Amino acid sequence: MTAEQSTDALLQVEDLSVAFGRRAGRPGQQVLHGVSLQARAGEILGVIGETGSGKTTLARSVVGLSPVTGGRILVDGAEVTGLRGRALREFRRSGAVQYLFQDPLRSLDPDLTVRELIGEPLAVAAGRAGREERADRVLGALQQVGLDAALADRLPGQLSGGQRQRVAIARAVVTRPRLLLADEPVSALDASNRNHVLRLFDRLRTELDLAVVVISHDLSSLAGIADRIAVLYRGRLVEQGPTTEVLSQPLHPYTALLTASAPSVRREHDLHPAQLRAGLPRPAWTLAQPAEGCGFAARCRFAEEACRAQPSLQPRVGSREVACHHADDWRAGLTKTEPMLTR
Repeated sequence: MTAEQSTDALLQVEDLSVAFGRRAGRPGQQVLHGVSLQARAGEILGVIGETGSGKTTLARSVVGLSPVTGGRILVDGAEVTGLRGRALREFRRSGAVQYLFQDPLRSLDPDLTVRELIGEPLAVAAGRAGREERADRVLGALQQVGLDAALADRLPGQLSGGQRQRVAIARAVVTRPRLLLADEPVSALDASNRNHVLRLFDRLRTELDLAVVVISHDLSSLAGIADRIAVLYRGRLVEQGPTTEVLSQPLHPYTALLTASAPSVRREHDLHPAQLRAGLPRPAWTLAQPAEGCGFAARCRFAEEACRAQPSLQPRVGSREVACHHADDWRAGLTKTEPMLTR
């Protein structure tokens, strides 16, 4: 993480590692490997990657739902790494950090009304609000997410998918948090509701001065709202930087593959996915994919012997960072030998 990035960070993740199933004499399964990133108030950070890349584990670690085995997590300057027991309960009751789950139908109690669901965090929060104040804040939260007050006495099963997701967002922001973690918040919605919810995040981060971290496997969902994008591959951060720069000039071949494979993001002059897929000849060691080598080597057509060593995340111009031995030359080498392909 560069010095420029670390200033005024509301969420700061430093060299975070997570492993599941660790026991005496057994290392367990490593899910995150030394991930460092940050999000500022009023900013949307998009975290992109395939299924299994560690995106959700990263978000869950911030709220104490996944075990941290190394590194630090700071929220508004206070360390929250590995909180347990009373300390974890107090952290959650503060309401400063809220987690938005992917499926609101499963995360919302089906037997509670919308009014009760949104008011519940206020009832258990530290410095509990009085009944009248809770009622006013519930109606204010409904209005804030674009829902009619007439829905307050309905059950989740009586709402549409888009309405349920907005209720979940209202429930998250009613405590006036500083940080919102949204895990695949639009993956289960149709195109109309998806756009509405994405625009809602864009508005709320300004109105509430929120730091919003949006987890997604869909690059097009992040392209229009994220200020910066962090790219995860097999638990490692391979690239991060301002969204416009990352999408227009990817520095890592995996990021380039993501942008090339997203029709709504890819432009006519961009690389075609076929130009980025691995093909022989490649160093034989990439077939075995040793743990110490670059995790993307087996899929990268630019892999060389140098990639046998794991590349570290290196700062580039401005706030760009990339973990690739060939960040400066892989694209140039490709375009010199092959014609550009378009859609």
